[in-house]
Amino acid sequence: MTAAPVRAPDGKAGSPALRFTNLIGHVLDRLAILIAVSAIVVIFLALMAEVVVRYFTSAGLGWPNEVPNLLFPWLITGGIVVGAQRGAHIAAEALRSVLDAAKLRLLLMGINMLVAVSFAYLAWLSLQVIQITKVQVFPMTGLGQAWAYSSLLFGFGGIALAAAVNLIRVAYAADPRLVHQTETEHMT
Repeated sequence: MTAAPVRAPDGKAGSPALRFTNLIGHVLDRLAILIAVSAIVVIFLALMAEVVVRYFTSAGLGWPNEVPNLLFPWLITGGIVVGAQRGAHIAAEALRSVLDAAKLRLLLMGINMLVAVSFAYLAWLSLQVIQITKVQVFPMTGLGQAWAYSSLLFGFGGIALAAAVNLIRVAYAADPRLVHQTETEHMT
Protein backbone atom coordinates (compact mmCIF):
# COMPACT_ATOMS: atom_id res chain seq x y z
CA MET A 1 0.00 0.00 0.00
CA THR A 2 1.41 3.41 -0.91
CA ALA A 3 0.57 6.61 0.86
CA ALA A 4 -0.96 9.41 -1.11
CA PRO A 5 1.18 12.54 -1.24
CA VAL A 6 0.40 15.04 1.46
CA ARG A 7 -0.97 18.17 -0.15
CA ALA A 8 -0.34 21.45 1.59
CA PRO A 9 -2.52 24.47 0.79
CA ASP A 10 0.39 26.56 -0.49
CA GLY A 11 3.30 24.15 -0.76
CA LYS A 12 4.92 25.62 2.35
CA ALA A 13 4.19 23.01 5.03
CA GLY A 14 3.30 19.37 5.22
CA SER A 15 5.48 16.31 4.89
CA PRO A 16 9.06 16.13 6.19
CA ALA A 17 10.36 16.20 2.59
CA LEU A 18 8.47 19.42 1.94
CA ARG A 19 9.63 20.99 5.20
CA PHE A 20 13.24 20.08 4.39
CA THR A 21 12.85 21.46 0.85
CA ASN A 22 11.41 24.70 2.23
CA LEU A 23 14.37 24.95 4.62
CA ILE A 24 16.76 24.60 1.68
CA GLY A 25 14.80 27.28 -0.19
CA HIS A 26 14.91 29.61 2.82
CA VAL A 27 18.67 29.14 3.24
CA LEU A 28 19.23 29.72 -0.49
CA ASP A 29 17.11 32.88 -0.35
CA ARG A 30 18.99 34.27 2.67
CA LEU A 31 22.38 33.37 1.21
CA ALA A 32 21.57 35.11 -2.08
CA ILE A 33 20.36 38.21 -0.23
CA LEU A 34 23.52 38.23 1.90
CA ILE A 35 25.71 37.95 -1.20
CA ALA A 36 23.87 40.71 -3.07
CA VAL A 37 23.76 43.13 -0.13
CA SER A 38 27.39 42.45 0.81
CA ALA A 39 28.49 43.04 -2.77
CA ILE A 40 26.74 46.40 -3.06
CA VAL A 41 27.97 47.56 0.36
CA VAL A 42 31.59 46.62 -0.39
CA ILE A 43 31.42 48.25 -3.83
CA PHE A 44 30.03 51.43 -2.28
CA LEU A 45 32.62 51.53 0.53
CA ALA A 46 35.53 50.86 -1.83
CA LEU A 47 34.48 53.55 -4.28
CA MET A 48 33.78 55.96 -1.43
CA ALA A 49 37.28 55.32 -0.05
CA GLU A 50 38.71 56.03 -3.50
CA VAL A 51 36.80 59.32 -3.69
CA VAL A 52 37.88 60.44 -0.20
CA VAL A 53 41.53 59.57 -0.80
CA ARG A 54 41.50 61.35 -4.17
CA TYR A 55 39.89 64.42 -2.61
CA PHE A 56 42.49 64.77 0.12
CA THR A 57 45.63 63.55 -1.67
CA SER A 58 44.94 64.02 -5.40
CA ALA A 59 46.11 60.42 -5.87
CA GLY A 60 43.93 57.34 -5.96
CA LEU A 61 44.25 54.02 -4.21
CA GLY A 62 43.85 52.12 -7.47
CA TRP A 63 42.41 48.87 -6.14
CA PRO A 64 38.87 50.24 -5.55
CA ASN A 65 38.48 50.59 -9.31
CA GLU A 66 38.67 46.78 -9.61
CA VAL A 67 36.11 46.07 -6.89
CA PRO A 68 33.05 46.57 -9.14
CA ASN A 69 34.59 44.17 -11.70
CA LEU A 70 34.92 41.55 -8.97
CA LEU A 71 31.65 42.04 -7.10
CA PHE A 72 29.07 43.35 -9.56
CA PRO A 73 28.53 39.87 -11.07
CA TRP A 74 27.87 38.58 -7.54
CA LEU A 75 25.33 41.36 -6.97
CA ILE A 76 23.50 40.45 -10.16
CA THR A 77 23.52 36.69 -9.63
CA GLY A 78 22.41 37.13 -6.01
CA GLY A 79 19.38 39.09 -7.22
CA ILE A 80 18.60 36.57 -9.94
CA VAL A 81 18.70 33.67 -7.47
CA VAL A 82 16.38 35.55 -5.09
CA GLY A 83 13.97 36.15 -7.97
CA ALA A 84 14.06 32.51 -9.02
CA GLN A 85 13.56 31.30 -5.46
CA ARG A 86 10.61 33.60 -4.82
CA GLY A 87 9.01 33.10 -8.23
CA ALA A 88 9.40 36.81 -8.88
CA HIS A 89 10.48 36.49 -12.49
CA ILE A 90 8.72 37.55 -15.64
CA ALA A 91 6.04 35.00 -16.48
CA ALA A 92 3.24 34.59 -18.97
CA GLU A 93 0.10 34.05 -16.91
CA ALA A 94 -2.40 33.44 -19.73
CA LEU A 95 -1.87 29.69 -19.89
CA ARG A 96 -2.03 29.32 -16.12
CA SER A 97 -5.52 30.76 -15.94
CA VAL A 98 -7.04 28.28 -18.40
CA LEU A 99 -5.55 25.10 -16.89
CA ASP A 100 -7.07 23.23 -14.00
CA ALA A 101 -4.91 22.48 -10.94
CA ALA A 102 -3.81 18.99 -12.09
CA LYS A 103 -2.72 20.14 -15.57
CA LEU A 104 -1.08 23.27 -14.17
CA ARG A 105 0.81 21.10 -11.67
CA LEU A 106 2.16 18.94 -14.50
CA LEU A 107 3.11 21.98 -16.56
CA LEU A 108 4.89 23.70 -13.66
CA MET A 109 6.65 20.51 -12.62
CA GLY A 110 7.86 20.04 -16.21
CA ILE A 111 9.07 23.63 -16.45
CA ASN A 112 10.87 23.44 -13.10
CA MET A 113 12.47 20.12 -14.07
CA LEU A 114 13.66 21.59 -17.38
CA VAL A 115 15.04 24.67 -15.61
CA ALA A 116 16.75 22.59 -12.90
CA VAL A 117 18.46 20.28 -15.41
CA SER A 118 19.43 23.11 -17.80
CA PHE A 119 20.92 25.32 -15.11
CA ALA A 120 22.67 22.42 -13.39
CA TYR A 121 24.38 21.76 -16.73
CA LEU A 122 25.28 25.44 -17.07
CA ALA A 123 26.70 25.38 -13.52
CA TRP A 124 28.84 22.41 -14.53
CA LEU A 125 30.03 24.27 -17.65
CA SER A 126 30.86 27.33 -15.55
CA LEU A 127 33.52 25.23 -13.79
CA GLN A 128 35.39 25.16 -17.11
CA VAL A 129 35.12 28.93 -17.42
CA ILE A 130 36.50 29.31 -13.90
CA GLN A 131 39.45 27.05 -14.77
CA ILE A 132 40.23 29.13 -17.87
CA THR A 133 40.06 32.46 -16.04
CA LYS A 134 42.26 31.41 -13.10
CA VAL A 135 45.37 32.59 -14.90
CA GLN A 136 43.96 36.04 -15.65
CA VAL A 137 44.50 38.46 -12.76
CA PHE A 138 43.47 41.99 -11.96
CA PRO A 139 46.61 44.16 -11.95
CA MET A 140 46.04 46.15 -8.74
CA THR A 141 44.58 43.51 -6.43
CA GLY A 142 46.31 40.51 -7.94
CA LEU A 143 43.08 38.54 -7.58
CA GLY A 144 42.20 36.11 -10.31
CA GLN A 145 39.29 36.91 -12.58
CA ALA A 146 37.97 33.49 -11.61
CA TRP A 147 36.64 35.26 -8.52
CA ALA A 148 34.19 37.21 -10.64
CA TYR A 149 33.39 34.24 -12.88
CA SER A 150 32.64 32.09 -9.85
CA SER A 151 29.42 34.06 -9.59
CA LEU A 152 28.25 32.08 -12.63
CA LEU A 153 28.56 28.88 -10.63
CA PHE A 154 26.56 30.38 -7.77
CA GLY A 155 23.96 31.88 -10.11
CA PHE A 156 23.41 28.81 -12.28
CA GLY A 157 23.61 26.43 -9.32
CA GLY A 158 21.29 28.63 -7.28
CA ILE A 159 18.70 28.76 -10.05
CA ALA A 160 18.92 24.96 -10.47
CA LEU A 161 18.43 24.48 -6.73
CA ALA A 162 15.57 26.99 -6.63
CA ALA A 163 13.86 25.17 -9.51
CA ALA A 164 14.24 21.85 -7.66
CA VAL A 165 12.75 23.41 -4.51
CA ASN A 166 9.88 24.87 -6.53
CA LEU A 167 9.33 21.51 -8.26
CA ILE A 168 8.77 19.84 -4.89
CA ARG A 169 6.61 22.72 -3.65
CA VAL A 170 4.39 22.46 -6.74
CA ALA A 171 4.17 18.69 -6.36
CA TYR A 172 2.96 18.97 -2.77
CA ALA A 173 0.74 22.04 -3.08
CA ALA A 174 -3.02 21.48 -3.08
CA ASP A 175 -3.28 24.28 -5.63
CA PRO A 176 -0.08 25.06 -7.57
CA ARG A 177 -1.32 28.60 -8.19
CA LEU A 178 -0.70 29.40 -4.52
CA VAL A 179 2.96 28.36 -4.36
CA HIS A 180 4.34 31.82 -5.11
CA GLN A 181 1.37 33.88 -4.03
CA THR A 182 2.59 37.07 -2.40
CA GLU A 183 1.45 37.56 1.15
CA THR A 184 -0.69 40.67 1.46
CA GLU A 185 1.65 42.41 3.89
CA HIS A 186 4.44 42.24 1.29
CA MET A 187 2.45 43.63 -1.64
CA THR A 188 3.34 47.06 -2.93
